[in-house]
Amino acid sequence: MHETDLHLEPNEASDLCRVFEPDVLARHGWDRAFITVLDEAVAEDALAILVHAAGEPLDEAWEAMRVPADAGASAGKTEDAEACASRNGFVYVVGSQFGKKAGPLNAKRSWIARVSEASIESALAGGRADLEVVRFRFVLHRAINDALADVGVLALGPLGRQAYVEATIAKGARDAKRWAGRIQPTDHPINIEAAEFRPDGRLLLGLRYPVTADGHPILVELENVDELFADPNAVPRCGNVWVLGDVGSVEAPAGFRALDTTGGDSFDAVIGDLDASGKSATVLADHPEGALAASEHVRFELPQDSNGGVVGSKVVHHFGDIRRVEGVSVDHEGHAHYVIDEEGHVALRTLVSD
Repeated sequence: MHETDLHLEPNEASDLCRVFEPDVLARHGWDRAFITVLDEAVAEDALAILVHAAGEPLDEAWEAMRVPADAGASAGKTEDAEACASRNGFVYVVGSQFGKKAGPLNAKRSWIARVSEASIESALAGGRADLEVVRFRFVLHRAINDALADVGVLALGPLGRQAYVEATIAKGARDAKRWAGRIQPTDHPINIEAAEFRPDGRLLLGLRYPVTADGHPILVELENVDELFADPNAVPRCGNVWVLGDVGSVEAPAGFRALDTTGGDSFDAVIGDLDASGKSATVLADHPEGALAASEHVRFELPQDSNGGVVGSKVVHHFGDIRRVEGVSVDHEGHAHYVIDEEGHVALRTLVSD
């Protein structure tokens, strides 16, 4: 396992996705390029690119660069980028849909954005990338909760219900928010930390929270991503729900931290705890066992002719004492790259496959 320190401010990186075709990489003298997102920033300041000089050893010659972007009328109105995925020359970025660790849920975290790879390349030469932002104001929260209605989800404890659900409902009513009524008393707070596309364009959303009642991680498919950017009145539609049935347990529930695919319906994922211990997370106040799951890289495949359900996985790598594994991307040579939050810096680690 090779480690490279990346100097990015703020130092809260999440997720990885590959960008640029071989001709673009060659033009810049690179052989690999990944986008990561910085979740402490507003969306237009959250993009960074990690590039590797062509022909150099994988434990050397990496460079991290910020990608300045223009979010138009949505500038300053988003926060907490947590997941990214690329498709057809665009990078898509998803907000967590969640709230701070003590609640309530935050409408500024309820969004999806996209930026073209061509615009990213132009921004690296000067200027700013054009970032299209769709602000959900909890309509994606609503769609995911509706999709989970028939799934046996881990019961939300009394502290979480008060902090995330009841407090958000009260804020919407008190401040006459446009989104008032979209949060229902029986809802679960949604924390998205992973995203990846299926071949047909459906976007898999990996939930860190909630998980199933048996502690297994959940994927929900967002069916109409392109429509959301084409029609300002479009409402997100969520369909199939998938569960990794051999990951996590009642004693140590596990959620998604990252997703990647190298093609087809085969996916790589990082799974781990429901929230970090020692940071006064309300989720852990109700479910202290949610801090116990170790981080693992697993691989699984989704059937094409199924409407969701339980699937199995195999372990690719166990991270031992390393907990804050935030992203995974497998390159053209089969080497797995991970972005990891560590105290004071962001680390890129590469698992070299023999």
